[in-house]
Amino acid sequence: LKPWFRALSKKVDMGLFQDQATKHFGSSENPGQVSQEALMKVADQGQVESFTLVQPRESNRHTMVNIYLDEVGMLKRLPLNKRAAQFCGKAGFNPPPKFYGDVFLGRMKVKPVLKNIDFKLNIDTAPDAAWLQAATMENLEHQTAMNQITGRNDTQPVGDGENGVAKAEDGYTWTQNDEEIEIVISLKSEDGSSITSTKETKGGGGLKVKFFAKKMNVEFRKKDILSLSFYASVDPDGCTWTLDSDANGVNLVVTCEKNDGVSWPRVTV
Repeated sequence: LKPWFRALSKKVDMGLFQDQATKHFGSSENPGQVSQEALMKVADQGQVESFTLVQPRESNRHTMVNIYLDEVGMLKRLPLNKRAAQFCGKAGFNPPPKFYGDVFLGRMKVKPVLKNIDFKLNIDTAPDAAWLQAATMENLEHQTAMNQITGRNDTQPVGDGENGVAKAEDGYTWTQNDEEIEIVISLKSEDGSSITSTKETKGGGGLKVKFFAKKMNVEFRKKDILSLSFYASVDPDGCTWTLDSDANGVNLVVTCEKNDGVSWPRVTV
């Protein structure tokens, strides 16, 4: 599968690749530990990752089903593979993981010997296939057994800004779902103190928010306080803003409707 995934290696978003590599191998203070040349070499090789869709159990005669995907598909900005996510949802993964670009399904028996098992087109690939209907219970059996061994209760990791958990950035926080992204900006006076009343936002030029397909500008009292170039496009007509007050002061709450309908790894490009 490597040649298949290698074909689009030149389209890798190197900035995003650098960020992801730094999270795993470097640090924000020393991001140079992973060079761009090394990253391009990795992308050029064609990276194949496997995701176990069905765990081998006695109930399925020790047969597992894997999804094989492009490990850097997201970094190539490939489209979300919604059909693969639907398979995962039917197999009991909630929320289902996100896959980008083409994926391949493979099935194998692990006992008594390791061997590949054919997938029959339009039968095993149907949404109501017998193996898929049994997958949720088989995966639950496997997870229960693993939790008993490890003493842990593992859950699926979530992306930045998902499940209502705000991601803090310089000057704002943000949350997201597949349909929209919400950005919260704390409004400040010229001396840096918090604005405590919405009435204070009306003087000195007021508050202006401009939406474009790939960016957003916020002006407060005739000064630019935030300018973002979005990671992906939004629908300007589907973007709104409002003011909200809490114990810390007045916040500008911006909601933008995504055009791609997928989770973003970050807000900006």
